[in-house]
Amino acid sequence: MGADAEERTPEQNQRLQEIPKWASRFARNQTVPVLVVQVIFVLGAALFAGLGCLIGWAHTHDQRTLAVASAVGLFAFSVWWVWFSFFGAGGIIRQISERLSRSQGTASIGPPPFAAGRPVPLVGFLFMFCVLSSVVLGGLGFLPVRYMQPVSAIYVVPFMLHLAAKQWNTGSPFMLLWPTLYAVHAVLIVAGAPISRGPGFDIFVPTVGYGFVAAFAGYLYSRFALRRLRAIARSPEAAEESN
Repeated sequence: MGADAEERTPEQNQRLQEIPKWASRFARNQTVPVLVVQVIFVLGAALFAGLGCLIGWAHTHDQRTLAVASAVGLFAFSVWWVWFSFFGAGGIIRQISERLSRSQGTASIGPPPFAAGRPVPLVGFLFMFCVLSSVVLGGLGFLPVRYMQPVSAIYVVPFMLHLAAKQWNTGSPFMLLWPTLYAVHAVLIVAGAPISRGPGFDIFVPTVGYGFVAAFAGYLYSRFALRRLRAIARSPEAAEESN
């Protein structure tokens, strides 16, 4: 084996040395779980909004049975959402992600970010407290609707950066696009840029839209890294190394 290594050209040896690099890049940019979270969040928000509108419509049109049924459904889904957020998300997200990535393979460095059974850290409860406080203050009129997103950036951006710092050696660097774009969006609103379309749009687009952009960028790069890795693995020198 030592003779084979001496017979290789510097270019061939360099290509073999690139295998760990591209394997690491492929593993770090496995952002399919983040995309799954975004889809679940959108579907959950749509169901919350749909049931709420249905309750209002049924009450307005004196459809008591439908109103009661919708209210029960909303309560049941709310209970499930709390359970999912604190306990069930890890297992469900991991199972869906593994199924979606089964044909192309998966890799990871360290424990997955949505591991089942992991306790919610104190910073998570603090973040949720800030979210609820913003909603309550906005509903009571103490927080102007136009500035709900910029105010939310005060705690959302540090929270995202905290998560990125905890996964600095294992997570995708493309996920830093999320807090960056979120902060830019807030600055533009404060500066008076005509991009505000109400609290729903201002919160939904930075939270879901920019998160999807960041995760999809990481996903595309992971596909690129996988192609490079497979190309190196198919090279003659890689086949000799494995033998």
